[in-house]
Amino acid sequence: MSENPLLPHNKLRELHALMLRCRALEQKKASPGSSVREALLAATLIHLLPGDLLSGNAGDRVLERLAPEGKHHQPAGTLIGGDALGARLAVCAAAARGLQAADGDAVLLAFARAGDPEPAWIAALNWAQESQLPLLLACSDATNGAPSGSRKDAEPAIDFSSMSRFAKRHHLPVLTVDGEDAVAVYRVMQESVLRARQGGGPSVIWAVMTPGRSLAKMPRSSQPIARLRSYLAARKISLKP
Repeated sequence: MSENPLLPHNKLRELHALMLRCRALEQKKASPGSSVREALLAATLIHLLPGDLLSGNAGDRVLERLAPEGKHHQPAGTLIGGDALGARLAVCAAAARGLQAADGDAVLLAFARAGDPEPAWIAALNWAQESQLPLLLACSDATNGAPSGSRKDAEPAIDFSSMSRFAKRHHLPVLTVDGEDAVAVYRVMQESVLRARQGGGPSVIWAVMTPGRSLAKMPRSSQPIARLRSYLAARKISLKP
């Protein structure tokens, strides 16, 4: 089968290797009941380049270990999240503004979880969209559409209905994808990061996950790595160069 220039065989092999590494790190972390993130993390992080920035929740050691190599053979710039940073996405927007001012093509990738409180997330995305900042938000959603439960007088936590209303009002691209399908995530991230590098502004990758699913509860054939291997086998792509 001819090679797809947008998804070359070497990138698929690299994606598979990164997913294996992610799974090994997640199993060491041993957090029972957590969503399977290997497809989402690997297929987004694979697009980062030296000089890009990365932000996750505080204490996410897996994300920090997976961060690609940045400038001078150091890890890609990582913004520590959670309580250490307060309104994390607002700080991410400010950092993205700095990248924009540097007149390069670097981007900032921030991870979040649907249902989690993220102070000032609406203001951060509003600023990012108005200023066309190179900010990408990858939000994993294992809530099965449940509302955030925020008080009426408080800014809502991130959930799909709140994000959809905001996106429609501000014309923000929100790409919904199966967060356990590495190829699908790779493609939407590829589109989003290229757009951001070319000055097209922010995007949200809304990754739908199976609620309450861990590797132990998933049939082997539906696990993200097995799904990628099935994709490769169907296209007669070997894991060996």
